[in-house]
Amino acid sequence: MGRLGDAGRAMAALADLVLPTECAGCGRPETGWCPQCAAHLDGRPARARIARPDPAPPGLPLVVTATAYEGPVRRAIVAFKDADRRDLAAVLAPPLADAVAAYLAAVGPVVLVPAPSSRAARRARGDVPVEVLARRAARLLEPVPTVVGALRVTRDTADQAGLSAGARAGNLAGAYAVRPAAAPALAGRAVVLVDDVVTTGATLAEAHRALRAAGLPVVGAAVLAATRRRSHPVAPLLARAEDPD
Repeated sequence: MGRLGDAGRAMAALADLVLPTECAGCGRPETGWCPQCAAHLDGRPARARIARPDPAPPGLPLVVTATAYEGPVRRAIVAFKDADRRDLAAVLAPPLADAVAAYLAAVGPVVLVPAPSSRAARRARGDVPVEVLARRAARLLEPVPTVVGALRVTRDTADQAGLSAGARAGNLAGAYAVRPAAAPALAGRAVVLVDDVVTTGATLAEAHRALRAAGLPVVGAAVLAATRRRSHPVAPLLARAEDPD
């Protein structure tokens, strides 16, 4: 599917005001996010959980998620990232904020570091979707976390879709680095990685490695959704975040 540039996004946003919109979760016409799909995310207590891929890659930090990567949530995330449905940030940011809130409760103020996008993906999409979500989620929290785009992709990588867990880890090994200009903003802070989805954990493990290599400890990661694997209640386990590696 082609992706819109800035002018195209502006026209699409204008069109949404006067033309029927399709629900990103189920395809229902004339609504961007229908009540039935909203029930998967809205109107219920926060359900932050510890997510743990099985097997977990070496170096994977503690991961807190708010929902499962399935059904309408999965379709909404794909539409947000790859079909220029940036209007869905308003839908997807609150559950991501729930995951970050677990760290605020455990360790106090944090700085959020989104997972990076490749240069090609950034050019195609016109932005970094995870960073867009992180900034929107941060504004829902108190205290408001700082968001720092501290990581960059240092070499070409293949599309992760369809790769096995081992292939994903190999594809990303050594692919991230900390931007030198960003390091001072992270020094001495409680750093929480942010991503939209955790599947095998390869992206978060590589991001964790890059930050540690720069001498920057990470207390954990917060993601919007996780594939159905092992999960645990937050309360007994999040105490680990009080002792960053």
